[in-house]
Amino acid sequence: MAGLIRSIASSRALLRDFVVRDLRSRYVGSSMGFFWSVIFPLINLVTFMFVFRLVLSTRWGDEQGALEVSLVMLAGIVVWTGFAESISRSTACIVDNANLVQKVVFPSVVFPVYITLSALANMCFGLPIVIGATFFFGHVSAPDAQVILEGAATGGVWEARAPSAEEPDWPYVCVALDRAWREPTTFELEWGGTATRGEDYLAPHDTVVVPAGSARLYLPIVPVRDDLEEGTETVEVRIADAGGRDVTVESVSFDLNDSTLEPAALAAELDRDTTPYVSSDSTDHHPLSLGVPIVLLPVLVALLAIATIGIGSFFAAFNLYWRDTTHLIGVGLLMWMFGTPIFYPAFLIPPEYQFMLAANPMHWFIDMFRDVTLFARWPDPVHLASFTVFAIVAFFLGGRFFQRHQPKFPDLL
Repeated sequence: MAGLIRSIASSRALLRDFVVRDLRSRYVGSSMGFFWSVIFPLINLVTFMFVFRLVLSTRWGDEQGALEVSLVMLAGIVVWTGFAESISRSTACIVDNANLVQKVVFPSVVFPVYITLSALANMCFGLPIVIGATFFFGHVSAPDAQVILEGAATGGVWEARAPSAEEPDWPYVCVALDRAWREPTTFELEWGGTATRGEDYLAPHDTVVVPAGSARLYLPIVPVRDDLEEGTETVEVRIADAGGRDVTVESVSFDLNDSTLEPAALAAELDRDTTPYVSSDSTDHHPLSLGVPIVLLPVLVALLAIATIGIGSFFAAFNLYWRDTTHLIGVGLLMWMFGTPIFYPAFLIPPEYQFMLAANPMHWFIDMFRDVTLFARWPDPVHLASFTVFAIVAFFLGGRFFQRHQPKFPDLL
């Protein structure tokens, strides 16, 4: 490995020239130039959002809205695009540059290294979009809010019946943010409708606080059923005050169908806990935010470069012995991409296949990348240590294989 590092260091001026030339040649004659490096990931994002979010209804959880899912996908797309480009181009780099490789004095190791550096530099052009969106939606633009009716029958009518532990049938409204916020969010609620609060239903909360890091707060509504035949009445809930935040407020109403019950069932209703609660997703969710962990981003990119140079160097040399490698790499990268949780959450993978994630280095890396760029979290130490070991081993084995077979390159070509 020391010999490979010395060879790369001695060719640094040539590397710089190749990287600059490659970046310029990508969009030569294009009126938009390097902006295509930003547009391509956005186009991919729109495509995969349509397929996975709208068609297949992929969700990361109740706490993440469409905006957060978009950024989570975009972060994964940006990383994978740079990685896949490096591997696929490196595999064919010796064959594509046969005229230079056949010159005895030319350092062939330059090719997989400059391709990797160029691809990752191109990837970095898309990073400001991810980081800028995280800053804007995590620190500047407050989330929108609405109230949602849940737990009622179809058509917004709650049909009265005796409470059951096996099948609870209580209606409740949900104060929902379009994404979690890093600070507690206070809302003033306004209750109305033809039903009388305190007589026909119990809803004691006028002020509710959505905790920091949560996107939903659930408010149980307990219908009080008595011996009076009052028919169907309406309950209306709206956000009257958003605490000075610039949010969109909406109202929701539903019908409360009254009926008579035995005293024991009525007593069970009155014992119902009406305390607001958050979903279990809140404990594992983190709102969009930028913080100190972003300083590790250069370290992560450097580790990705080391791993990719090693993998690319191996396949660049191996491709000279078996030219079908170029085609198989394309298929392999496609399978690897869909086996990595980029467009779907990891928990959707069945338990019997979870071992694939534990052995997937790009899953470790993308998780760490999302942590530092989207959620202001320090990377998982196990993932960081595992990927570091993987990068060093890949660099050592790939570089050694490349250097051992480098003298044969002119003959193999």
